[in-house]
Amino acid sequence: MSDFFDLTKPIIVAHRGASLLAPENSLEAFDLAYQMGADWVECDVVLTADHLPVILHDRSLWRTARKRINIDALSNEALKNYNIAASFSKSHPFTTIPSLQELLELALHYQRGINIEIKPFTTEYALETAAHTWQIIKPYVDRIPILISSFEEEVLCWYKQYAPAVKRAYLLPHWKADWLEKAKALDVVSIHCHEKLLNPMHLSAFKLNNYIVLAYTVNTVDQAHALWAMGVDGFFSDDPKLLD
Repeated sequence: MSDFFDLTKPIIVAHRGASLLAPENSLEAFDLAYQMGADWVECDVVLTADHLPVILHDRSLWRTARKRINIDALSNEALKNYNIAASFSKSHPFTTIPSLQELLELALHYQRGINIEIKPFTTEYALETAAHTWQIIKPYVDRIPILISSFEEEVLCWYKQYAPAVKRAYLLPHWKADWLEKAKALDVVSIHCHEKLLNPMHLSAFKLNNYIVLAYTVNTVDQAHALWAMGVDGFFSDDPKLLD
């Protein structure tokens, strides 16, 4: 996987961009992350009412824009009226929800990677998001590193069947006895674990089966060094400069 992940150093994935410095999942946060040297950014993809993949973590705009409305009730055009910096800083400039294509163009400019997490609000919604996302990422798959993940396993099944060229990651928020069976069936390249899940026994099982292992979400240097010493390949972090 050295042609996909640079394994000569810890893999740092900027979690929702440089989200300590700019509103999460904004173009500004992603641009800052790439400028700060991140090889990868992680983003969350949802669908608008007119089926455009856009970047937002929650179904509701309440947490980021302080508006009690769901993303799938809004058209792409309507999104321009919502400020996702509302909960980040009162002094921050008005910031809109970006489309997935805008981020892909940014990644192409920097020649860096994107981990696209498809949100699993319902299985049907997640599968619809997967299909529309594929139409957007298809022209970029051979040009930049793209990794798909989702807590909805049916999304990974969909990509394995309909877009097998797209690499996939298995999300593991807690220990599952059948994780290896699932990971093999889904043909994933990496395991993304909650950092509290990782211990030498679990990590050894992952590495013996030749998986890249990334921990989320790691925001302290001590935590990162301990996981790196254990053998973790990298981290999702809100701070792209965590290990500088």
